[in-house]
Amino acid sequence: MGVLSSIGNTLGEFRENLKKGVSGKEDADHSIVEGHRFPPVFPLKNFNAHSCKTHLLDPFIQYAVAAAEQAVADAQFDMKAVDPYDVALSVSSSKGGVHSLGKFKERFVRNPSAILGARMFTSAVPNFADQWIARRMKIQGPAKCYVAACATGTVAIAQGFRMVSEGDAEYCLAGATDASISPLLLGGYNNMKALAAKNIRPFDKRRDGFLVGEGAGVVFLETLESAKKRGARIYGEIAEAAYGQDSKQPIHFDLHEHALSHTLGVLLKRAGITPKEIDYVNLHGTGTRHGDLYETLELKEAFGEQAYKIPMSSTKGATGHMLGATGAIEIIATLLGIHEGFIPPTVGLEEKDPACDLDYTPGKMRSLKITHAIKASMGFGGQVAAVLLRKL
Repeated sequence: MGVLSSIGNTLGEFRENLKKGVSGKEDADHSIVEGHRFPPVFPLKNFNAHSCKTHLLDPFIQYAVAAAEQAVADAQFDMKAVDPYDVALSVSSSKGGVHSLGKFKERFVRNPSAILGARMFTSAVPNFADQWIARRMKIQGPAKCYVAACATGTVAIAQGFRMVSEGDAEYCLAGATDASISPLLLGGYNNMKALAAKNIRPFDKRRDGFLVGEGAGVVFLETLESAKKRGARIYGEIAEAAYGQDSKQPIHFDLHEHALSHTLGVLLKRAGITPKEIDYVNLHGTGTRHGDLYETLELKEAFGEQAYKIPMSSTKGATGHMLGATGAIEIIATLLGIHEGFIPPTVGLEEKDPACDLDYTPGKMRSLKITHAIKASMGFGGQVAAVLLRKL
């Protein structure tokens, strides 16, 4: 697994800070981004794009390449020893190169050249993260890029799982990347009243929105037989995945459509397990008034009384809302919990909302043996995705 986040640019840093409940938010009450004032952000710290020789590319590509190279190294996998057509890619972004669009816009208006237009295009489209990873690693297998807003990372890993399990490829690098700390996006979220004033507080009665983080998360997928044969470290198994859709409107999920609970029901049915067998749920938990309440109600709808007995948490208080990358990072956090036996804490939850009355693991991690865990994600546009992870 490979990670770039505000709480660590390596898997080891990320793991230790996740366990400690560290927040990657900037210390000030506000952040200045390209001369504009916004609520605080969760930026990467001390990331060196020159180390991957991607410094001329958009940050979303820089992050993807770095996380993918970490994942390959963590897997102790020799790309040169396998057929390049046997390696697949499913690395996505919810929006692509917004930094490049802003950077090149004024230059292009002044001098609309074909070369500048090509640079804008190849740094802006989401699937160019896949393309640059393929170029760096000489990968020639199938490549997919799914855009599902804040569910993008979860969908990308689920599709990587499908490609390997269905025999489209022997191996797959799957995950997501986003570089969203830009005036265009922060201004949009702020005008939507989606951003918190100072703090992200999932399920807290004082919650008032999310705060933006950025980075990437990539996992290396292969069959169990292949991993055992190589003697690879196995963090966990992807057992199943399911998708859903809320059709009412693009921002808020409808309390009567039950998109999330239906998706969770499909997931459990496909996997052949019951709510009693779920040991942990990594929540979407963005800290918005409606979103956290909706998620709580839907978990009760899906799991019944068992919902009160399942430990859960949101890790966005640590990393910020990494938007398209967030599902991938949260799958990695869940796999670390499975592998090492702990529940990541919900950073920022101090005064629980009485209406959000489940076990959200506030403040501090908890030691627990996890056999089955669920990662659930929701995105603007009504996208829902859920993945079941299992300890081997």
